[in-house]
Amino acid sequence: MRIAILAGGSRGDYQPVLAVGRELRSRGHQVGVTASSDFAGSIHAAGLDLEEVRVDAMRIYREGTVAQIMAGADVGRQVAALRHQAEAMAPELARVLLDLWPRYDAVVSTALTFGWAGQLAARDPRPHTLMLFVPALPSPWGDASMFATRQGRSARNLLDGLRALRPAMAMGSPVSAALADHGVPSGSGVRAARHTLGVRTFVAHTPQVIAPRRVSGRRIVLTGYPFHDSPAGTTLGPELEGFLGAGPAPVYAGFGSQSLPQTRAALGHAVEGALAAGHRVVALRGTGLEERDDERVLFVDGAPHDLLFPRTAAVVHHGGAGTTAEALRSGVPQVVVPFALDQPFFGRRVHEIGAGARPVAVGHTSVEALRQAFTTTAGSPVRRQAALVGARVRAERGVERAADCIEAAFRG
Repeated sequence: MRIAILAGGSRGDYQPVLAVGRELRSRGHQVGVTASSDFAGSIHAAGLDLEEVRVDAMRIYREGTVAQIMAGADVGRQVAALRHQAEAMAPELARVLLDLWPRYDAVVSTALTFGWAGQLAARDPRPHTLMLFVPALPSPWGDASMFATRQGRSARNLLDGLRALRPAMAMGSPVSAALADHGVPSGSGVRAARHTLGVRTFVAHTPQVIAPRRVSGRRIVLTGYPFHDSPAGTTLGPELEGFLGAGPAPVYAGFGSQSLPQTRAALGHAVEGALAAGHRVVALRGTGLEERDDERVLFVDGAPHDLLFPRTAAVVHHGGAGTTAEALRSGVPQVVVPFALDQPFFGRRVHEIGAGARPVAVGHTSVEALRQAFTTTAGSPVRRQAALVGARVRAERGVERAADCIEAAFRG
């Protein structure tokens, strides 16, 4: 079967797509993946067919106003901010979607692309399933929805989720309008609604952090996270290996390549807080933080998380879906410093399941707050629980189960 995976986002959004795509290819399917030009090389390296969106998506994100709007806003405003990026990419996205649609037998959409797939399928039906890596569905349960703000069951959680849906749906409207300009009706009535409600959906993440609740009458399937592991023979490099071998396990601190003042400050606080708690530190470059001359700190351009995290004392990160899953799998405690979207949910859930400290949001960090967080992660209860959760995550078969869900959707 020829299967198109309509993907988009940052590097972390593509990693699990590559893992699932390779598994489907190993089962005899032809797999194509949409990707902006800045991630085209990753698709080729995975041996998958590239459906290239000829824009640099991350440059648009960094150089425009999207990143600044995202910092500190509520989920609804953050989702709405992404509309600016969709506007810049809309003509090219519409071109790619219209070109690939007739060439594939079935379609896997993701959170960012679901609406466009539904619009095309309403005119020209294809088997279609939705693969989510975050729980982007409203629910009264705080452990089942990224829109929830309260622990346990609360009507406020459901209300917050419903409020976030309108800007989420509007986020893709520039692409929907571009498709309509090419003769694909947007909002095509009862047929489109029936298609949307009938799409089989699963969440490709671990049930250790997301609860398999019922949403809109359907129990959401959780497959486990589809990790894209480093190829055999990958190493951390001599400098990092030398640092790891020269003393006790360090803290890893990394918030991606966001160069906003808030993230730069957060990384500085994380480094100083870890040192104050008695840890050495491996810190990720990219925020613009000035590097200190200290033998206890090593700055790196990047390192494979699957190789590095198990050798750390704790991981402090932004709370993205993939980084959270990788840190859980490693079995070491976490400190989440959430920035936007699903990250506050993952930060809260890591703490609620006992695998990390209470999250400290970007914009509210300090050396003392991070020092206290690292003191918490050093405690025996958190370390034991993180190790227990890690063992459970390592036993999950996320890649295989995600591919099973896709094949089952297309058989049915």
